Amino acid sequence: MTLPVGIRGRLVALALVLIPVVLLVRFAIWPVAESLVSKTEDLAITRSEITRYQRLLNQAPSLQAAVSEMERTNPLSPYLLSGTNKALAAAGLQKHLQDAANQHGVTILSLRVKNPVVDGPFERISVEARLRSDNKELRDLLYFIETTRPYLFVEHLSVNVRRTRRRDVTQTGLDARVILYGLRAPGPRSAIGVING
Repeated sequence: MTLPVGIRGRLVALALVLIPVVLLVRFAIWPVAESLVSKTEDLAITRSEITRYQRLLNQAPSLQAAVSEMERTNPLSPYLLSGTNKALAAAGLQKHLQDAANQHGVTILSLRVKNPVVDGPFERISVEARLRSDNKELRDLLYFIETTRPYLFVEHLSVNVRRTRRRDVTQTGLDARVILYGLRAPGPRSAIGVING
């Protein structure tokens, strides 16, 4: 085998030298350089995350104090039902309704607690009541319920007129069925607010 001479020989010799160099750069040096650049970027990101987490860690005591203060002086507490669990909140709602009915001269015929329902970040505590009263008493009771704290909401109201005859005198009254609910903050730290009757 004879080697080419002249310009052709020089080109072949140059190709024989450049091909290993190009292959070395493409398959050895380039991946190592990419890996180093990637590792450098990862290291910079990790350092910035460490700095951020250290800053947050330094803020932890003040944030914890702010959370404790917020839990202690919850701005929503006057508007929510109190009770460390659903049963206590429902009992408080029943008592609130009974006290309000007595105050306004409304007779409670029956009172039943409904199952709590999740309503966004709160629990909806409901009671269903059958009431007997006259028009003014029922109006005053509903107004009282919707304007006092904790905030209570009438979910359903149906009213029937009741007529009774006694000794040639016809008396009219109202029989009402109402579903009333209030909101409660769920969880172990839900003992916020006091029902004021």
